[in-house]
Amino acid sequence: MDITYNDTFNVFALDTMARTILGDNISGVTVGDNSRIHLINDTVNNQAKAQAIFDGSGDLVVSADKTMMTEGDSDPVVTCADSAIAGDVEVGYVALFDGQPYADGQTAVSGGVATLNLIAPVAGIYDIYLYRLTGNYASGSVQITVNEV
Repeated sequence: MDITYNDTFNVFALDTMARTILGDNISGVTVGDNSRIHLINDTVNNQAKAQAIFDGSGDLVVSADKTMMTEGDSDPVVTCADSAIAGDVEVGYVALFDGQPYADGQTAVSGGVATLNLIAPVAGIYDIYLYRLTGNYASGSVQITVNEV
């Protein structure tokens, strides 16, 4: 069964979020004119989670202390202090470099705030997505452009 959304997501970000949240219950994702999560185990609960990934997109406020910088500047810090994560222990993240997978994992939420440092970035464009691992599976993103020296 496919859960479809009439918007185009980055395929790597969507795949990472869906696999983290739904695990082996998906066979993958597709992005084209719309975005799809392909469920293997299409229980009502899994359908609701997949739909929540789409519905919660853009709902978290994610920012960076700098979104434009030059190589060698101090490392940028990505922050989410959205009230939606106040009770969360961790949030997931996906980092893309020039549209390709760069890093993913989980980072702690402390005092209702999640932070992620982008260490020694080189010239290019970084898209950083933070997303909830529970509840409404809301997500948000910020883009950081790094220019050559």
